[in-house]
Amino acid sequence: MANLQAAVKKFSSDLAAKVETFVNDIAVLEVRTYSTPYDQVQILVANHPDVEGAAKDGKIMLRAYTEISLDGDMNICVPQAADGLVDNQLWKIHNQTVEQAMANRAKMIKAVGDAAAAALEALKKAGE
Repeated sequence: MANLQAAVKKFSSDLAAKVETFVNDIAVLEVRTYSTPYDQVQILVANHPDVEGAAKDGKIMLRAYTEISLDGDMNICVPQAADGLVDNQLWKIHNQTVEQAMANRAKMIKAVGDAAAAALEALKKAGE
């Protein structure tokens, strides 16, 4: 029984450390939407580019940006077309990606919360 308690305590401790890292990682959700000329897409994908490096080299262009903090604060950069109007097609793609990223973050938060709750329950049972 002592081995089980020690194992559960170690698991709980490891989980707590991972939860802390996870919370730091999800504190800010960032979505960047880039564009590139058609003839560059295949080259970029094949080489698994460093996005920041590709942007600095001019191979891709940041076209829209959204940053959402856990507390709901947001920074958004809306894409403009050459005529100064919002590029609606690009904005629609970007917003769909933001929605998907937010849904993924919510699922991850739930999964980590469920795991933490299960670990606490196991720790409680092991202590009995």
